[in-house]
Amino acid sequence: MIVVRRLLVLFPLVFFGCRGTGQVRIARPEQRLEVIDSLRLAVSAVDICGEGDRLVVLESSGIRLLRFDIGMARCETIPLTRRLAAPHGLASDRFYFYVYDDHVLYRMLKDELELKSWLVNVRVAGLVNYSPGEMLVSDGERGVVWYKTIFGESRKFLDISSVSGPGPLVALPAGMFCVLTSSGRLVYFNRAGIVVRTVQLKEKYDLIATDGSGGLYLAKRGQTRLLIMKQEQLIEASFGQDVSLMALAVLRGRIAILNKGNRIIIYRLP
Repeated sequence: MIVVRRLLVLFPLVFFGCRGTGQVRIARPEQRLEVIDSLRLAVSAVDICGEGDRLVVLESSGIRLLRFDIGMARCETIPLTRRLAAPHGLASDRFYFYVYDDHVLYRMLKDELELKSWLVNVRVAGLVNYSPGEMLVSDGERGVVWYKTIFGESRKFLDISSVSGPGPLVALPAGMFCVLTSSGRLVYFNRAGIVVRTVQLKEKYDLIATDGSGGLYLAKRGQTRLLIMKQEQLIEASFGQDVSLMALAVLRGRIAILNKGNRIIIYRLP
């Protein structure tokens, strides 16, 4: 396995590692994101994810999902057939919902809505769709990334020799993926599990999302700032005051955040 790690310095935000000699532009001055919608939840939530133009919310009760349309005007309730005692997060692809607690990853076919155990004895630190019904799973307990097939088989996709402390995952164009590590490193890899690029961030982040063009959106839980890495440009943005970020999801032209567990705020992307 060949790992390319050519490091350049970009002051003061990041140390940037890349293949080749691409030009990196300095970040714009920090800008305030524009709020375009807001909704207070009737009950608290622990995570959100995008589903096309819709937004899916996992309630902290562990008994149901909520699905909102593009205007946040219509809500659909999706009951879970078993209660999660300590729900941690969720994901969605074309055919399935995925939810997890502190040691089990569950999967639920959207046509049947029966929640089934899919991967046990795992502390999920990140999830990303590999193919419909197949996922890459960051295991915070073992420090590896698993490849989980549609039929339930599991195999190690990235181990500690490729990535240390894997966390949140995102899918990028052209069959690429990116994992955010606990040390503040972005590790880019392909569908064969070969690392092709790394970026060492100046700060540590624990939330990451992406748009359809490969732009990355990084934030810290409990904070108000957003770092956008897009087309070799760095942009710092702010969600504004009275925000304590818990989760985020990028929709078409918008970014949604879960604020303090009881409010969804939608912002226009710069």
